[in-house]
Amino acid sequence: MYEKVAEPFTDSGLPETEFPRTQIGISIANPTHRRLVEGVSAQLGLLPIFLEEADLAHPQRIAEVELLIADEARALRFQQAAGLSEDPREGMRLAIVAAIAVSERSIPILPNRNRERPFDGLLALPQQPAMVLAHLSVILYAHRAYICRFESALEELHLNRRIFRSVTSGIVVASATRPDNPVTYVNPAFEVTTGYSLEDVLGKDYRFLQGHHEDQPGLTLLREAMREKRETVVIVRSCRKDGSEFWNELSLSPIRNAAGEVTHFVSIQNDVTSRIAFEEALRESEKLAAAGRLATLIAHEINNPLEAVTNLVYLARGKCNDAEAERLLGMAEKELRAVAHITAQSLRFYRQSTKATAARPVDLISTVLDLYARKFIERGIVVTRKDSMSESIVCFESEIQQVISNLVRNAMDAMLKSGGRLVVRTREATHWRSGAKGVVITVADTGTGMSQETRAKIYKAFYTTKGSAGTGLGLWISSEIVDRHHGQLLVRSRMTPGSSGTVFELFLPYQTMVN
Repeated sequence: MYEKVAEPFTDSGLPETEFPRTQIGISIANPTHRRLVEGVSAQLGLLPIFLEEADLAHPQRIAEVELLIADEARALRFQQAAGLSEDPREGMRLAIVAAIAVSERSIPILPNRNRERPFDGLLALPQQPAMVLAHLSVILYAHRAYICRFESALEELHLNRRIFRSVTSGIVVASATRPDNPVTYVNPAFEVTTGYSLEDVLGKDYRFLQGHHEDQPGLTLLREAMREKRETVVIVRSCRKDGSEFWNELSLSPIRNAAGEVTHFVSIQNDVTSRIAFEEALRESEKLAAAGRLATLIAHEINNPLEAVTNLVYLARGKCNDAEAERLLGMAEKELRAVAHITAQSLRFYRQSTKATAARPVDLISTVLDLYARKFIERGIVVTRKDSMSESIVCFESEIQQVISNLVRNAMDAMLKSGGRLVVRTREATHWRSGAKGVVITVADTGTGMSQETRAKIYKAFYTTKGSAGTGLGLWISSEIVDRHHGQLLVRSRMTPGSSGTVFELFLPYQTMVN
């Protein structure tokens, strides 16, 4: 169809991209000007072809040339015809230069014509062949460089689209600048998981998947993250198009423009229903195991008080002196109080929350500190609060309160003799091993401290340093609660005279448990 001509600009730095259409189209009425451009074309390594008005009806013929030089009126019509191509890349391949006739004695001042449909260049004719050659060389070089960048960007765009479409996790993109954050894109994996097509969800509120499950702790965390324009990972109950429900693990990230402004949110969504069911079954089995251990403990602890009560009742029956009977009954009452205390401890375990909720750690801490406010005053303990975060976490409130209460009570006991200072603070942190984001609750005291041997045993059941005043269950139960919340409880302590004390650090992720 045409002769393949080597590109003349490779040595001058033009990207080495093949341009198969190495023809130059010429549509100039003035024969002198036409021959001038034709001669320069050979020096550019281009094969000239001549186009007429009739060729306007054949856009594919126009698209065969890489550079088109035409009288200004014709150039505009050729530009409009080239824009009719079905493939937009064909129009990008064509550079159109408008030839403008000027007087040989005048300075060729080229006006900025047709701002709405600008040409790729303007060529004043007649000019010296060297000037025409230089002018067209610059236009051709710039055009080819632009095409290289355009096609590279287009290929990257196509690659990104293929990646989005091939990812097995659901992807949802929502606007961050419009009210209610409407959905602007979902990938095929999302359509498969939820049953909703792209057409079904475009422009909808991003919360449409939650259906009637609007009061969820995960949604509280999600709303907070979107309001603060930060990343988060939550688990929420969602509904498919057919009405069936599933647990949806949603990882949210803000998308920023070149100015640093958040324009969109993208969320990666995965159906984790089977994983949640497994965790729920595991949690139930752990509760049964814990209940079994507690049953053994209760039987052991109740045995001695019951035996004492039995003996005292027996002695009371054989006594006729009322005063003595009153003394013995008083002893029996004391033992019965011990039984009641043990029973209360066990009941506290069974009364734990059965539903995870979104709670602020600062509020949980305040509740516990208010409970011990009077004892702090009586024992001369000064409490200092340092809260550097106020976000919510998803947890079983009563369990976390029990952990905080155990840590505070142990700190009080460590400062029993001479009072001291108790520092409770919160801060946001990232777990060094898992990378999970969450909150660290620190409880520090200026008490007697613990030896290395004691620190190695504090999480064992029944181990206590308080003698008869302790059950050895507080930190054991606390460690199991923290494990169920996928958190971590660390301790450091020293017994140096004058600077002794203990610091417990409790890490809890923002969300690992569900309703």
